[in-house]
Amino acid sequence: MKERGVTLIALIVTIIVLIILAGITIATLTGEDGIINNANDAKEDTEIANEKEIVNRATISAMGNNKRGNIVKDELQDELDRITKVGDTEVEDTGEEYNVVFVNTQRYYTVNKDGDIIEEGKIVIDKSPGDITKDENGNFLRGDESEPYEIWCIEDLVAFSNMVNGNGIIIEDGNATEVDMATDFENKSVELKTNLNFKSKYSYANSERTDFGDINGNENDGNTLINEMTTGTGFRPIGTETAYFSGTFDGNNNKVDNIYINEKIDYVGFFGYVHYSEIQNFTISGNIETTGDYVGGIIGAAKNAKNKYIINCSNYCNVIGKKYVGGIGGLQGGNPITANCYNVGNVIR
Repeated sequence: MKERGVTLIALIVTIIVLIILAGITIATLTGEDGIINNANDAKEDTEIANEKEIVNRATISAMGNNKRGNIVKDELQDELDRITKVGDTEVEDTGEEYNVVFVNTQRYYTVNKDGDIIEEGKIVIDKSPGDITKDENGNFLRGDESEPYEIWCIEDLVAFSNMVNGNGIIIEDGNATEVDMATDFENKSVELKTNLNFKSKYSYANSERTDFGDINGNENDGNTLINEMTTGTGFRPIGTETAYFSGTFDGNNNKVDNIYINEKIDYVGFFGYVHYSEIQNFTISGNIETTGDYVGGIIGAAKNAKNKYIINCSNYCNVIGKKYVGGIGGLQGGNPITANCYNVGNVIR
């Protein structure tokens, strides 16, 4: 009996040791710094390096094939098709730049007219476009500091503007719903989760959708969302004098490119009017214009702002207005502090 007891104890100890070793092995394979993750990271890094090399070769060839020394969309696409094969890539002209999209990996590389890669990213599929109360996978968010509302696409940005302004369309459970009251987002947080480009179809879940209706003031232009955002009056500023934003907006160091606003009203900017809010960590480019007053790249006007209401923001937009026009903000009330911000865009009054 004594020998059997010793044998049983030894067996138990052996099993425990084996379980511990198995756990260590699994952690080594699958942990955050595990072999499998490191192998996947290495594979992705290799793919990215290869895609960049393809883009560089194609841009050099495209520039060398014409006397102008710059890049033309069709010529760049021809070179990419020659290096890879037709259908593997797609070139999109966004105005000052081109997006080169690799269809299989859904990665894109932004190339300027001089052929330099200035940005790279991954196309995000948002399962609930037009509903900022859900994440990209369709899970509900509380909207507080620990679980902010999320903006993944232009549809989300339009819905956010409509919610603050108290009019227009949002998307609920896939259905277009008319907004019937303004939401000031007091004590709420909203985050921009990725770069957005108003001229790029890849920044929209569906750039050809029409269920947001007439936004740009031309009800006879087909009402496709990308057209609504880039013609007529364009994007509606977030917040008005009577329906303002009072929450926290964090851009997560992302960019909003090629925004287009062409209005005849007061209080115009990415944010038209904010009240006791904090805006931080993003860059904006494009054109913001009105025949009215209180105009800025980031905000048109702020009232009773927090001690630091615009932090780490930069403006590359051309900003045009009548009175109280600034690169970052127009009218600033309540002794706010603008910290670590700069303007590069033209300011015209």
